[in-house]
Amino acid sequence: MDPQHTESMTEKEEKAWQHFEELKCALPELSPHWWKKDFKSYVDKFIGECLDKKQFITAVPCEDDGKEEHDCIYLHGLQCLVAGAIQEWELV
Repeated sequence: MDPQHTESMTEKEEKAWQHFEELKCALPELSPHWWKKDFKSYVDKFIGECLDKKQFITAVPCEDDGKEEHDCIYLHGLQCLVAGAIQEWELV
């Protein structure tokens, strides 16, 4: 178990995983020939949104000590979400 993993991170990962599972079930019915390409596009968009959040967090300078630790934990959570999304992308 990752010591930096918080309950909030676990919830976000579970929601993301559930979202991707639902997409994997729905897309083949909606677009049988292109569903894998569409799925990968959704994963890429999700990763892009996570990277945008990461850029915002790292661009804003820290003014108090507690914020820096919170940002590190949040960045770790984003890293875990991106890693999970990449796994979903590779499994298709």
